Amino acid sequence: MAVKSLTVGGVRALAWEGLENHAARFETAAGRLTALSDAALDALDQVHPVSWEGTAARLAREGFIEQRAAGRRSATDLQVAAAAMRHVARTMRAEQSNAVAAVEAALMDGFMVDEAWRVSAPPTKGMPPERAHMLMHHEEQVGAAARSIRAALARSLEMLRDAVPRWTSPVGSPGGHERAPAPPTDGSAKQNREYWDSLTEQQRQQVLEARPGWIGGLDGAPASARHDANVGQIDSERVRLEARRDQLAAELHDNWFGGAFTNADAELWYTERKLADLATIEKLLGKYPEGRLMLLDMRSGERGMAAFAIGNPDTADHVSVTIPGFGTTISRSFAAMVKETEYLQREAEIQLINHGRRGETIASIAWLGYEPPQGTGPGWGDTVVGFTDVTQREHAVKGAARLAAFFDGINTASELGDPHITALGHSYGSYTTALALQDPRPGQPVDDAVFYGSPGVNAGSEKDLGLEEGRAYVMKTDGVWSFIGGDGDAIADLGFFGAFGPDPANADFEHLSTNAATTPDGIDREQSTGHSEYSRMGTNGELRTSAYNMAVIIGGLPDQVVRR
Repeated sequence: MAVKSLTVGGVRALAWEGLENHAARFETAAGRLTALSDAALDALDQVHPVSWEGTAARLAREGFIEQRAAGRRSATDLQVAAAAMRHVARTMRAEQSNAVAAVEAALMDGFMVDEAWRVSAPPTKGMPPERAHMLMHHEEQVGAAARSIRAALARSLEMLRDAVPRWTSPVGSPGGHERAPAPPTDGSAKQNREYWDSLTEQQRQQVLEARPGWIGGLDGAPASARHDANVGQIDSERVRLEARRDQLAAELHDNWFGGAFTNADAELWYTERKLADLATIEKLLGKYPEGRLMLLDMRSGERGMAAFAIGNPDTADHVSVTIPGFGTTISRSFAAMVKETEYLQREAEIQLINHGRRGETIASIAWLGYEPPQGTGPGWGDTVVGFTDVTQREHAVKGAARLAAFFDGINTASELGDPHITALGHSYGSYTTALALQDPRPGQPVDDAVFYGSPGVNAGSEKDLGLEEGRAYVMKTDGVWSFIGGDGDAIADLGFFGAFGPDPANADFEHLSTNAATTPDGIDREQSTGHSEYSRMGTNGELRTSAYNMAVIIGGLPDQVVRR
């Protein structure tokens, strides 16, 4: 369907019953596939009793379980596609009604509307002012309706392309053009970059349109391609999550015991949070149209994950990556994190200009590519579990592998070859950052690291982190221990107990000030207190001393820091 050439007659002729019928067929197929997948496993139990043991029994049962899981995944794909079809039919029927109503209103007032949506008046010798005003009004209304339905149709077609299962082959086009191969499995950033570079422009477009999930999180691919792929997944991910939400809600409604004996209630809670995450991401895209969504992952974990860049990491001389800690989620705190990232990027550029380096550029990234410990959850005990998790290694170890690959991807995708990269690890994120710097697989592309509000970094010197001497920095707010009601940093206070290695506040790193100070640029800056103010703006409209310190390090101006 040619969206741009959609005519008035074409809109009138649009019918959505066929799409709804297809949705019903997909839903029926999904139900049958689920039933057949379950029946296959039941049949195994009937033919071979539970008492059947041994290697053959184990392999047979595992095979049937995997087949059932595959069947259920395919059924979910069908349900997602059906939900997308119903959503498109509902949305487009409303758009069609609005467009036709705008045309009919113009016709009722005696004007003419041609197939290209142009409104005109019958030939007359003169037109009264009120009539001319009415003509302008209908021109605006009909034109707006035409633009709206064309845009809605384009979005709908994209949504259907993303939602309808493609189980048959690699990406290709019906015109017989060369198909794009899949990216390497668990490829390094270098291998991923080579894969992207090997594709033709047409193949790249095929992947972005039909397989955006291949590229959105592909470390080493250009930031612009990752952005386009991730933005292209938002609508289909919303449809998928909404379908799953409705399915879980129906299951709980029909279950006498609610979710007491299943995980449905917890999964529903997390699904609703991911929908809220998508809404937050869309607001960020509207607020920062030049930003780059370098990661969008609503499938790998219980919570959504994302990374958002201010500036272009592929062309910037200096790139910073902020890694958050305890309690950070997309819907609750990612927008504030991106805003603070913007502050740091802007301040770093100002400091470069102040020192005669106007031509150098900064890109700053807010990275939430892992699941930090949380203080909230669907269950009554999740708060206790979350506060226990913040003293454990598991979340950091998993996140560190992803972060190390992300650092490597920035370095590999850079058009400059070797950009200056600064890691900013806050709270539990500082421990995750330090483990990523110690990951031997991708090497060490990070030049500077700043740890603030840190409970520990599993290291006592720069050498332990693969950094040059004097290139690791620590900040901790002054104050009485927060555990006894003071204004200190509760999470950083945990460093005293050595759960994650030597206390960073006493380790052999560069120690920077968080106190009120007049910085070398002559600006009076406020102190930081507690755990969350390090990178925030002060009440005087200037970044606090701690954030200023981060900005000059990001800009490669370590001689301008304020030391403790």
